[in-house]
Amino acid sequence: MKTDCSRNRVILAGEAVPTAECRRRVEDYLARTGLSIHDFAHRIGYASVTMRFFMADKYHYVGATALNIVRAATDFMNQHPVAPPTRVAGELYETANVRLIQETFEKLLPRPAAYMIYAPPGSQKSFVLEHQVAKLNLAEIPNVEGRRAFYIYARQNLRPRDLIRRVATVCGCRVSADVDPMLNSIRFEFRRNRVLLVVDEAQHLSIECFEMLRELLDQPPYFSLLFVGSHDLKCKFDEFSATLEQWNSRIIAKVKLPGLERAEARAIIERELGHLLKGRSAAANKPLIESLIARSTTRDAFERNRTYINVRTLVNAIEQIRIGAADRDVLEASEGAA
Repeated sequence: MKTDCSRNRVILAGEAVPTAECRRRVEDYLARTGLSIHDFAHRIGYASVTMRFFMADKYHYVGATALNIVRAATDFMNQHPVAPPTRVAGELYETANVRLIQETFEKLLPRPAAYMIYAPPGSQKSFVLEHQVAKLNLAEIPNVEGRRAFYIYARQNLRPRDLIRRVATVCGCRVSADVDPMLNSIRFEFRRNRVLLVVDEAQHLSIECFEMLRELLDQPPYFSLLFVGSHDLKCKFDEFSATLEQWNSRIIAKVKLPGLERAEARAIIERELGHLLKGRSAAANKPLIESLIARSTTRDAFERNRTYINVRTLVNAIEQIRIGAADRDVLEASEGAA
């Protein structure tokens, strides 16, 4: 065994430069993406223990050459670079909700500012904002000093340090156990960029989390911040107005989405199910359309005298019809399901 290790050391010494460079790159990649060594090893087709030997410069215990693992790690990092999200998935419907979100998004790009958008669940705020983030980055990524946008999902009971870890990860910055190094890394990385952070489900954030993010708004390079959530988000700022006094003075506007209008819902249904509705009379199609709208209408938990059309429910119902519409009997069944 000792003889094998000694022979392996000699052979590996000839690969010292590429292996050392690969280790440095993998270490940086893990710090920026938040992946563990186990996760990374799995993605490149190696056992985690093998990856650990490689990263500890002890590959001589595993084999005589590290070129294969170097190649696998390099190929993976090249195929999955650390970069702002640019994948635009799906298509946006032209609705009042979408237009208002887009307008608010654009207002945050020219200068540092903070806005709030709130609406009931199912308004598809997340889908529209992820679309806007990807669309902006896709247009701006060729410009090193261009604008950037990042989407952060705030789960319930998120601690301030974990929130900053999420910000660092989505921004492609180094993640560490302490907040200050991560904030410094974020500031340095984007010192020449205009950056917008979109924090979704922001009603889950604690007061401490809000205060942690305020530092990114108030200190160079002065990020813009868009908080998005349900009515709970607006209620939190109203209820803790004294504690959140600094934030209330910084948020330029608290934008309430108008909701999906019935005419907009009809247009979406007719567009998505046009191939099934074609050849049928308007009178024959009306029960199906009204049924879908009725099934997608729900009572607003915060405004008990108000109902709204849940976009997510409507889209899911349309998709179920499209999937199951091998014959037109599905339409008749859907018409009577209200």
